[in-house]
Amino acid sequence: MQGADQATAAAMDAHERNVKLAAQSTPLKDTTAPDDYQMAFLRSGFETIQPQIEPLPQTPSEIETPIQYMQESKLVSVEVWNLLIGDEKQSVFEKARLQGSTNIPPHQEWSQWQIAVGAAESNAPNNKQQPITFLVPPNVGKMRSGTKAMVELSSAGELNIARYTLN
Repeated sequence: MQGADQATAAAMDAHERNVKLAAQSTPLKDTTAPDDYQMAFLRSGFETIQPQIEPLPQTPSEIETPIQYMQESKLVSVEVWNLLIGDEKQSVFEKARLQGSTNIPPHQEWSQWQIAVGAAESNAPNNKQQPITFLVPPNVGKMRSGTKAMVELSSAGELNIARYTLN
């Protein structure tokens, strides 16, 4: 009985193999004529491109690269003494604008910015503190007397600017 089952299974496997081989070897025929788009696609090709050879610069002076300088700025901890408002605030902004300061915001945003006066904290005894006037951007938050802020000291002719509060 087992022999008959094995023979039947082998015959069925052979028949399935023959059916698969016949299906794989039968070429599919495309009986439709290609349309204009298919013909354009079949006939399309790419142009061969010849590389363009350019001579390398002979001396370093021929290479034009912009020179970038590193700018150093000093951060100091400042205790706010008071805030400027009204005409004092406007005059500080106007003076900075006339001097060509790049730190000041556009005129429309002046009302959103604060201008504070304070002094840098120092540990030296008998050290007379010099007042520092600085801008306070809206993203730093509102300043009050006694608030401590980290201020970036700018070059001459520029306004100092607060970067963040320490309280």
